[in-house]
Amino acid sequence: MSVDLNYFINSKPNIVDNEELREPQILAYIDIFKHFNEDHSTRDAVAILPTGAGKTGVMGLVPFGISKGRVLVITPQLVIKDHVVESLDPSEPDNFWLKRKVFNTFTDLPVVNEFDNDINQEELENSNVIILNIHKLSARFRNSLLTKVSSDFFDMIIIDEAHHSPAETWQNALNYFKNAKVVKLTGTPFRTDRKPIEGKVVIEYRLGRAMQKKIVKSLENFRLIPDKLYLTIDDDESEKYSVEELRQRGLKDEQFIARSVALSEECNWQIIDQSIIALNQKKIGSSIPHKIIGVACSIKHAEKLQEMYDSKGLRAVVIHSDLDKKTREKIFTDIENNRYDAIIHVAMLGEGYDHKYLSVAAIFRPFKSLAPYSQFIGRILRYIEAEEVSKPGDNIGVVIAHRDLGLEPLWLEYQKELKISQVIEEVIKQEKAERDLNKKLANKEYDKNIASVEVDGLLEVEADYYITTELIEENKKYELEIAEKIKSFKAIMPESSEEDLRNFIVSQEKPKAESPLLKSPKKFRMLVRQKFNTKIHEDLPAQLITDFNVNKLGREFAKAIPAKFSFIKNNEALDNAGIVTLYLNTKLKQEFGERDIWVLSDFYKAETFLEDLVNHLYEMIKSALERDE
Repeated sequence: MSVDLNYFINSKPNIVDNEELREPQILAYIDIFKHFNEDHSTRDAVAILPTGAGKTGVMGLVPFGISKGRVLVITPQLVIKDHVVESLDPSEPDNFWLKRKVFNTFTDLPVVNEFDNDINQEELENSNVIILNIHKLSARFRNSLLTKVSSDFFDMIIIDEAHHSPAETWQNALNYFKNAKVVKLTGTPFRTDRKPIEGKVVIEYRLGRAMQKKIVKSLENFRLIPDKLYLTIDDDESEKYSVEELRQRGLKDEQFIARSVALSEECNWQIIDQSIIALNQKKIGSSIPHKIIGVACSIKHAEKLQEMYDSKGLRAVVIHSDLDKKTREKIFTDIENNRYDAIIHVAMLGEGYDHKYLSVAAIFRPFKSLAPYSQFIGRILRYIEAEEVSKPGDNIGVVIAHRDLGLEPLWLEYQKELKISQVIEEVIKQEKAERDLNKKLANKEYDKNIASVEVDGLLEVEADYYITTELIEENKKYELEIAEKIKSFKAIMPESSEEDLRNFIVSQEKPKAESPLLKSPKKFRMLVRQKFNTKIHEDLPAQLITDFNVNKLGREFAKAIPAKFSFIKNNEALDNAGIVTLYLNTKLKQEFGERDIWVLSDFYKAETFLEDLVNHLYEMIKSALERDE
């Protein structure tokens, strides 16, 4: 089978009038289409879209009607690459094109492959889309893509997180594929070297608009302001200085103050306590599994924060780039299945990782410039769909930081939504950029040359909103109504605390259907598990073998298995039944983790997932068998 190189020109996707797509996705597609087809521009098209607006979806849309051949998607790091591959993989039942009804059937989808060590030349040539991480283009990489294909192999290149594009490897790739159309997507309007991104900005969709349209969460910022904060310096315990004294006397610079506060156990406790309060506030009257995401100075610092969260009864985990791939994948699976309450990262999840239940951002480290600060806040911006939410506050992200981390200028700059030229002008004025800071942070002994910190008196919490949206107004009204009800109840139940009254009132606002009580929960779970396993190993393989009238001992179904599952596809010991069983079990493990740790709710979620997975497998088998006729 040879791929249709005119696929993107001949296909008829549902884009412009598609109500399943987000406004910025449709607008970005229209503007990029106009740039290449109506303006006939040869310049790179730059699309600036805020985190949560659906950049991966834009990647899946822009080739249609524009690309006259294959498309190369380049990502800057593995977390982003894995997310893009998963979202644009036709073998996934909830891939972007089917999920958003751009197409209705599997047979309409493009051929998509990830460039890795297992891909062969035939698979490369028979692809409409190739996705890879930037290091696979490096001349130092023995199997670099540049050694596998000609310079005219791709008609379009899409670069994700394009602010990374000045790097030598990016430029070498763009120079090699010099005649390809280039689309650059980014949420940050300047490069890592603080110069403008090369190309024409065809769309800049503002974060404020995305909030007003309820495409991303609204934001509330909390600053923790201690009544008194003292530092001792140079190991001299005989004298304590306030932050103001250090500044006025010029004894230490702002970086020293911020670093000392970041690594102060007392200040860490204040941020942890406030983040837990915010998390608990969100969980009252809501079924959403809200989570905290924290950013630490170093691995050592992150592990200490994990211990502190654990001591408060939360399930916390640390993730960083030094962990092996299998461990990272397990952590991500457990996060997706809501097995943690707090995730602390070190130079790992700054960009490209989306989990809509991350709702509280706890900042435990100083930032020097806007880009990494805004990328971290972006982790809590992904919107939770209306059918899931229980109250307006479910879609208001909370940012918590200590005043003396020195982040106020960055919040104000972030809040202003400066235009591209203004942002570039301001950033150029900043001191030396955080170039390579994330790499240094991971293992740096960051607690040298800091002061001991002592806080005293009451802790004030100051809050403000990014912008006032309809959602925030709804939440204010909701909170006022709850406050009035608490006041009424307090009059007749003076011995009850306000927290207890709030819990009672909110629980009455939206009663939840209780699960039937089981006399033997463990036995019930084992029966559910047994039934589920029987379905995987017996019922579903038998159904598919019967539907397609193939022999159980044959291997026709291997033709439908994606190349990335070569251990299934090429295993001659597996017959049709074994192929189905192993494929379904592999996909379930990827989605939910090892089955021996599943609870009842996991089995219920897995049933829904399995239904979609089997329907999609049916379409893949049907398509594969029809090709051979």
